[in-house]
Amino acid sequence: MLGSRTQTIIGRPILPDAAVHAVVEEHALDAKVIIFKKKRRKNYRRTKGHRQELTKLRITNIEGIDKSETIAAAA
Repeated sequence: MLGSRTQTIIGRPILPDAAVHAVVEEHALDAKVIIFKKKRRKNYRRTKGHRQELTKLRITNIEGIDKSETIAAAA
């Protein structure tokens, strides 16, 4: 989906002329996820965990609405 003050365009499933420009801000690890397994009456307890990698992005520019406005105005 791409929009401006005068027009909104919804892609099904994508918009062919749309482009998003982003800058990588940071590579980090997410909060820890704890996995706990237990079987009752068997003295079976296992604790494991992991931290998922994530990338923080800053969106700098979204292109594609100008081309769509000129196509819509011509039609």
